[in-house]
Amino acid sequence: MNSPSSMKTVSILRDHTKLVLELCHFTEDLNPLWEARTTIESLQSLSSPIIAAGAPLENQKDKFELLNQGFFKHLGFKGVSAPKALKTCFLPQVLKDRQGPLPLLMLLYCSLAEEAGIRTQISSCRRRFLLKVQLDGKTHIMDFSQKCKALDPHEIVELINRGFDFSSGSLNPETLAVEYLNQMKRLARNENRLQILSLVHSYLMRYQPFNLRHVSERARVAYETGDYRTAIDDIRSYFLYKQPEFNNIDLKRIYKKALQRVRNLES
Repeated sequence: MNSPSSMKTVSILRDHTKLVLELCHFTEDLNPLWEARTTIESLQSLSSPIIAAGAPLENQKDKFELLNQGFFKHLGFKGVSAPKALKTCFLPQVLKDRQGPLPLLMLLYCSLAEEAGIRTQISSCRRRFLLKVQLDGKTHIMDFSQKCKALDPHEIVELINRGFDFSSGSLNPETLAVEYLNQMKRLARNENRLQILSLVHSYLMRYQPFNLRHVSERARVAYETGDYRTAIDDIRSYFLYKQPEFNNIDLKRIYKKALQRVRNLES
C-alpha cells in the first residue's frame, strides 16, 4: 500500500498533466477545428521521444538535463512574458511556433517533467518564473525563463531580500492556468474578441469559482454580446456576496438595462 507521502506525490504529479488536458479541451471550445484529440496527439508526438530517451537513465540530474535539452534546444520552445497578440497564445499555434506565453510553456514543461519522473513545484509565476525541482533528494531553484538555469546561492539570497519566499509551500499548479488565462483575457479585451473573452472568464471561474471579479467581468461581456439572461444571473450572483459600492454601481445600471431588454424581447 502506498504511504500517505507517496500518495501526495502522485496527486501533485498528476495535476500538471490534468491541467494541460483541460486546456486542450478549452482550445476546442474556442475553435471546433482545433480538436482536443488532435492537440493531445501533437503533444504526445513532441514529448514521447524525450520521455523514451530518459527512461533508461537512473540519475535524476541526467534525466533533468535531457529534459532541458529536449524542451529548449531540440524542440526549441521559447517563452514570451507579455504576448502582443491573442493568436500567439492558442495552444495549437504555440505547439506549431514553439513560442508562447511563459505560464503555458511552464505548464507544458511541468507536465513533461512528471511524465519523465521528475518532480517540479511552482515557486513563482509572475515577477519571475521559478520552479523548485527535486533531484536526487535535493531541492534546486530553477529560472524557467532562462531555460531552467539553476540559481546559485547568491542569486537566491538576492531574491529573498527582494521579497521572494522559498521556505513556504509551493503554488498550486492551477496558478499557472489562471496566469495564462489572465493573459488571454487582457488580449481578448484589447482586441474586442468578446466571445473568446466570455469563454476565458468561464474557464477562469472553474479555477477560481469564488472570485467575484470574474463574475462581474463575465456579466459585462454577456451584456455587450446580447446575452442578457446570463448578465442578469451573474449580476445577481455577484450581489449575493458583495454589497453595492461606488466601484460596482455600474453593474446595477447594466442589470436594470438587461432586465428591460429581456422584458422587451418577451413582450
